[in-house]
Amino acid sequence: MPEVDQSKEVKVEKVEEVEVEGKTEELSDEWLDVLGSGGLKKKVLKAGIVDSRPVKGDTVIIQANGRLEDDTEVDKHTQLTFTIGDGEVIVGLDMIVPLMDKGEVADVLIEPRFAFGAKGLPPSVPGDTNLIYKVELLDFAPEKSPAEVPIDQRIVIGNRKRERGNWWFNRQEYSLAIQCYSAAIDYLDDAEEEYGEDIRPEVQGILEERLKALNNMGAAQMKVEAYEVALKSFEAVLRCQPDNVKALFRKGKVLGLQRKYKEAVVELKRALELEPEARPIHQELARVRERMRVEGESEKSLYRKMLGLRNQSPQEETRYPVLKGYHFKTWLMVFFPLLFALLAYRYRKEALQLFQ
Repeated sequence: MPEVDQSKEVKVEKVEEVEVEGKTEELSDEWLDVLGSGGLKKKVLKAGIVDSRPVKGDTVIIQANGRLEDDTEVDKHTQLTFTIGDGEVIVGLDMIVPLMDKGEVADVLIEPRFAFGAKGLPPSVPGDTNLIYKVELLDFAPEKSPAEVPIDQRIVIGNRKRERGNWWFNRQEYSLAIQCYSAAIDYLDDAEEEYGEDIRPEVQGILEERLKALNNMGAAQMKVEAYEVALKSFEAVLRCQPDNVKALFRKGKVLGLQRKYKEAVVELKRALELEPEARPIHQELARVRERMRVEGESEKSLYRKMLGLRNQSPQEETRYPVLKGYHFKTWLMVFFPLLFALLAYRYRKEALQLFQ
């Protein structure tokens, strides 16, 4: 990432006044350094309606056309809809839109840490690359609470957030993925419904989408090692769908990571009963059993040391028995020299006569 000289001050030149609905706003040919570090800059190209800016939690619609510093066009959006603060877009856009008026058009320079970072956006955006977006704020409105939105629209909004969570997950940006999944779940919930066999058909669709978001959120929580909350996510899925193989598999995996091996084996066996040919489940079950065996042997070895017992393999104990804490070979090495010495002393006279 290129370093930014923070000692330079932004100079404002060539200022003209533009009349906007009875109010005036100054346009500048220079960049406004939003953060003071050079990481996010804005230059107004067309003024909007003064004092008509969205805030966190509002749903906005923007047109955003990105380009590299050599003017190569990348990441173009004719109508991009997102909720400010929900992590549905790159950080630079999420931060700059609340600083724009409705109808405003601006160029926005975004450094990699507020854009696509070291990974870039293959194949069009290389890693550690500055981007310039031409952004127009088309419209915005306060986001309605889920209770105020019909079920069909809630599915649309919830899936938009869930799919963005999937995008972050695939980029291994797990914290942002969790943020999007959590927002999706809020819209895909129906607190007034008791999920069960008698669930209304129109609610079945939103339930299925909610369980997808919960399952994915649990997977992201596993990646950041938040095992307890991940377990709760999978258990929420299994309360509604006890035979959900993904949830059973992931729950078993979490329990294994928590070293709750017996519980993990139970969940993985349940998953195998539903999908006997699933190779990943077989592999995870084998790993859990092996870890359980290794830890069991380690515990036995520790207990033997605490009791002062020698840790031996059964084969060694059969071939070379131990007498009073000493190995049988040790006794032989001591016994035969002593026996030879005693016999030599006992029959020394006879031995001398024999050689005379």
